[in-house]
Amino acid sequence: MDLPLGLAVADNNVVLEGVHPNLMNFLAHLAMIHKLLFGADMVITSAKDGKHVPGSLHPLGRAGDVRTHDKTPDEVSLFIHVITFSAAALPVALFDERNVPPSPHLHLEWHGV
Repeated sequence: MDLPLGLAVADNNVVLEGVHPNLMNFLAHLAMIHKLLFGADMVITSAKDGKHVPGSLHPLGRAGDVRTHDKTPDEVSLFIHVITFSAAALPVALFDERNVPPSPHLHLEWHGV
């Protein structure tokens, strides 16, 4: 799969095929903003791959995780504000999971049709 400008995956195990098209579109737009703000690609650490809690939207292609350990706390705070502002009119939920093992990340879910 060709990735949109500014979007990267953590490794070859990250599966983006089958992710809801509207979530992928949101992530692609967010990646461009990320590139402008931080001068680096936004890294997806998990989508339809990996182990997740029961009831997770990951297997349905309605959730994705974005790396945060490559940013300072202030940069993560800024990015959370950008995501919140960007998602205000969309059925996107954001969860700050920087304290959830095994690695810090932001969790995004698509709740639309």
